[in-house]
Amino acid sequence: MSNLQHCTSLKDATGEVEFRLTNDCMFHVVFQKNPKALLGLCASLLHMHPEEIRSVEVLNPFEFKTMPTDKTFILDLKVLLNDNSIINFEVQVVDEADWPERSLTYACRTFDHLKKGESYLDVKPVRHIGFLDYDLKGVTPEFYATYQLLNIKNHEIYTGKFALSVVNLNQIELATEEDRKYGINHWARLFKATTWEAIKKMAQENEYISSAAETMFESSQDESMRIFMEGVEEANRIRRGQEIRIERAEAALAKKEALIAEKERVLAKLDEALAEKDEALAEKDEALAEKDEALAEKDAEIAHLKALLAEKQQQ
Repeated sequence: MSNLQHCTSLKDATGEVEFRLTNDCMFHVVFQKNPKALLGLCASLLHMHPEEIRSVEVLNPFEFKTMPTDKTFILDLKVLLNDNSIINFEVQVVDEADWPERSLTYACRTFDHLKKGESYLDVKPVRHIGFLDYDLKGVTPEFYATYQLLNIKNHEIYTGKFALSVVNLNQIELATEEDRKYGINHWARLFKATTWEAIKKMAQENEYISSAAETMFESSQDESMRIFMEGVEEANRIRRGQEIRIERAEAALAKKEALIAEKERVLAKLDEALAEKDEALAEKDEALAEKDEALAEKDAEIAHLKALLAEKQQQ
């Protein structure tokens, strides 16, 4: 259990982390409140050095005053970086089997930001970055993957202004040398950390993670924020429950279909055996018919011979 009741600072925190960064409410509040942590996260994911980032601005700050509705539970974080590019962050812990379509929809909405009269040449680069706590089905497991529009023949990039990235929090061990160089694996471990002891250890190694950890601790102490985060956790529990029920129903259906397929296979074999038996019987009947015909011919021949013999005897 978490031991935060009498803690006044992160250094005193021990035990279980009740609300992790995988809680999208915690994610939003940490990086909305803490520009330093946001700068460090952006620099890491974009393979930049922190000093290259002149400014970060949250374009969709959330007012944590009233409980969010179903729509506002989707707490994506839209960030303007260096006044010339937009990064859209989103956390997803429940596999709703729609991530490619969902992320593409969000990225396209963000890309369509020009105001009336502005030139298409002025459109800002957009990158959608998702933190997923599950593996994408049908995709080769990868820790940090980025997708762009390109020519399928020669692989030339169509535009460098549009990209989608996925951080798979379940595949940290697959982090490349480049990922580790920019510390993306460290941020992923912060998302997955389950104890304050683990978080404090990570905080000692990275000042930006340390800053994020401080805000996590402060937010965990804020009763009004806890209400929001508990709401998100409850919504995720409901979604997970629905996902489990669907998975079980699909498994039961697959089992039933397998049994039906097996029955059909056995019936097909029986039908095949019966067909072979019928064919053998037909051949036997044909042979018997030929034998009967031969016997009839023989009987006719005998009758003919008897008639000739009878005529001879009468003469």
